[in-house]
Amino acid sequence: MTGSNLQQMTSTSPYDAIYDPVRPELQSVIVNIASLAGEQGSHEGAMAERLEHVLSAPGKRLRPAITLLASRLWRNPSDLDVMMGTAVELLHIATLIHDDTVDAADTRRGRETASNLWGRNVAVLLGDYVFAAAARFVCDTNSVRLVRRFSETIMELARGELNELLDGQESHVTRDSYYQRIYDKTASLFTTASESGAVMGSAHESEILLLRNYGYKLGMAYQVLDDVLDYDSTSEELGKPAGNDLKEGVLTLPAIMLIEAEPESNPVFDWFKSARGARDDGPTQIDTDTLDAAIKAVRESGYIEESRNIALGWIDEAQESLSGLPNTEERVALETLADLTGGRRS
Repeated sequence: MTGSNLQQMTSTSPYDAIYDPVRPELQSVIVNIASLAGEQGSHEGAMAERLEHVLSAPGKRLRPAITLLASRLWRNPSDLDVMMGTAVELLHIATLIHDDTVDAADTRRGRETASNLWGRNVAVLLGDYVFAAAARFVCDTNSVRLVRRFSETIMELARGELNELLDGQESHVTRDSYYQRIYDKTASLFTTASESGAVMGSAHESEILLLRNYGYKLGMAYQVLDDVLDYDSTSEELGKPAGNDLKEGVLTLPAIMLIEAEPESNPVFDWFKSARGARDDGPTQIDTDTLDAAIKAVRESGYIEESRNIALGWIDEAQESLSGLPNTEERVALETLADLTGGRRS
């Protein structure tokens, strides 16, 4: 990957306070990821181009930052924490490649997706390659515990995507099944990022559990707040149509709460009935009036704010988990990350 395409850690984002304690290590993670495109001279021409595209996509790098910060809380980090941070970020990238392929997404973060550029077959195989590369970096940690946890995380991520597909256009999704889905899809990797950092930092088992809980609660809050944005933002702010989750038949917490409150009949049921009818009758125009009425009902129900409050409660619990850990700049950075997650708008 050329120097112009290698993403550098800059000092222009609200995440600077998080990255500062581990900036050199996080840059090493980025270098490791970039090096995959030209590794051992075997990825030349078309393959190198495709790998470079999917590996150089901009991102916040939150998950590897959590791993590195957690590993350095006790001032006894292993140099192998960079390997684990690399694995965590590669797993995230691989998941995005597969998600975009399943969702038939045209763009992500303003860039064309691999499936849109080169087709679904190439995209799936690129995602598989990045998954395998992530696993190799985990093996470099020489920790059977982390290899097992990493394998479990891949299973959880796949289960979350599969359940979202199987539950699509299902109007009776429960709150518990939603929580399981967002753990699998999102919080599982946050959990692994924080737990693995603690393991690499040689923390006591009780401290590892505290970091694991931090990652779990942070990841759950992160996804709920992201789901809230789908109702609470404009299409211009989101970079995609507002209300897209409901349009795609995916129920998230605000709509689930509305269904719980009105289990017999409500505009969300009407939309799902309309969408099922359209599928049964063959290709047809989306009933935008019914969809708009469902989105409006959710927005006016008060459950968007209630969902946000649930997420903010998880943010508080994540920060409470840190209170029993060493009071270092790394801990302050993790607390700042939780604050930023609670107030994020993009």
